[in-house]
Amino acid sequence: MTNHFKTDGTIQTSVTKKAPTAQIKRLAEAILLQSLEDLWIDEEKSNSIVFFGGEGFRICSEIAGMSSSDKVKILKMVEDIIYQNSGKGKKVRGIRADRGEVYELVGETQKSLEV
Repeated sequence: MTNHFKTDGTIQTSVTKKAPTAQIKRLAEAILLQSLEDLWIDEEKSNSIVFFGGEGFRICSEIAGMSSSDKVKILKMVEDIIYQNSGKGKKVRGIRADRGEVYELVGETQKSLEV
């Protein structure tokens, strides 16, 4: 009987594999970027806001190696995007960057939410 499967001798050893940690870091960075992009898509906005206001952002930002000041900058940018897209009188959930606190914006007033 003939074996048609490749054996160890036929697999190229010159191909280098990236370290799993580097791949995980790139995946975390991609998740962060996709979540930022999702803030502009009405169907995805609420999920993205939940991500930035919860454990998802904290975990991904740590894996990506972000400093505390970078995390605050990203949350501030998220807050600004939410505000730009909200319009007056439109109820939108948002994030207060300095505390990572989720809130609802209704016209000119804000009320904090428990998440």
